[in-house]
Amino acid sequence: MSKPKYLSIKEHYDDTTRQAVEECTLCGECVRVCPIFPVTSIKDKAPEDVMEKVINFLKDGVFSEEAYVQSYSCASCGRCSEVCPQGIDVMEAFGAARIKMVEQGKIPEAVNFVETIPGLWRTISKLEMKPSEMRWLEKVPPKPEKTENVVFLGCTLPASPHTVFALLDVFESMGIDFVALAGGELCCGFPFFAAGKVEGLEQKARELVASVKAFSPKRLILPCAGCYRQFTKLYPLFQEVDFQVQYYTDFLNENLDKMNFAKPLEKTVYFHDSCMSQSNKCNDSVRKFLENIPGLKVIKGQDICCGGTPKLAFFEIPGTLAPPFRETLAKETIKTGSDYLVNLCQLCELTFSQSIGKHSFGVKDPPAVINEAMGGKQYQNKWPEFWKCQSDDEIIEKFRENFEANGLTEEEVRMALPILLSWKM
Repeated sequence: MSKPKYLSIKEHYDDTTRQAVEECTLCGECVRVCPIFPVTSIKDKAPEDVMEKVINFLKDGVFSEEAYVQSYSCASCGRCSEVCPQGIDVMEAFGAARIKMVEQGKIPEAVNFVETIPGLWRTISKLEMKPSEMRWLEKVPPKPEKTENVVFLGCTLPASPHTVFALLDVFESMGIDFVALAGGELCCGFPFFAAGKVEGLEQKARELVASVKAFSPKRLILPCAGCYRQFTKLYPLFQEVDFQVQYYTDFLNENLDKMNFAKPLEKTVYFHDSCMSQSNKCNDSVRKFLENIPGLKVIKGQDICCGGTPKLAFFEIPGTLAPPFRETLAKETIKTGSDYLVNLCQLCELTFSQSIGKHSFGVKDPPAVINEAMGGKQYQNKWPEFWKCQSDDEIIEKFRENFEANGLTEEEVRMALPILLSWKM
């Protein structure tokens, strides 16, 4: 295990700033390939000029709309870094710009509420299930037992319990020794990274690593691409990570001999990966595993963004991208004769959930497909139930039994409803 290069994550972003300022040639290729740029308020600007404004901001702190919008509308797909002829990690440079924006107080209003995001997703998950159904820990117990594997579910995934239940069923059927952590105050810090709040990012990172280490695991398994990015790319730069980190399908691919597929699935799936998964290559891992399922035919879908990550700062971006996202995926799934549309990312699935039941095909996430192939239980996606409700009051009454059983008040639920209903686009 190598020694961390920096004492703090801020030092890493200071280095990133220096490299970008010294080596960027302002060719604009990074902006030109950005999938979000064409739907922003600066879409008519020349890519070269946009990047010049970003570099000027990083160098001298000269604020501009171009630097502000380009930095905060990042979907974290990493295409910008892949095409940079200078080898600059441009995605990280935009992260450095966001940090500098926060220092200057030049931030989108929505970003001020980033600290509440993990708690709001936790509240939404408790609308969907009873306390007896929860199969994960929200905090480390006083004397945790040593376990071989820790599965960290992140803060958003528990708001889709059907996905979590399917994944945990798979691990249990394999006889894996594990404990699942999620929700509560535990967060990988990605929302803080996207917001440019570096102190919050580092605090959450150190808290989470300490929580995982408390179980003395051999391995950490991650089903969220955002969490995987944090643990593999950022965390080792400023703290020791003395356990193996694996994306969940990498782990499954290595343990195919422990998986009992009931019978050939004989299904065709239209597989859509996500922006975040592209930069971490998680999409390749998921697709490879799905292709290993007997009888399953996998059709790789086109790259298209739902706008989920930029939504943290600019609500108008997903409002523009979500309708064509749903329409395009539906048309392609039908055109290919697929039985299921499979979204890798929980935000992509959430964005598409308003269309569930409107088409001839089913909508599933990879864990649900894997669990089905293993003869496991099929869990109901509760998100369409939210979209059927006509008002906050109707949601409150429909899910009252669950949230009251979980010890939540109506006031707490009403505070979380805006983030839930903001996905109704």
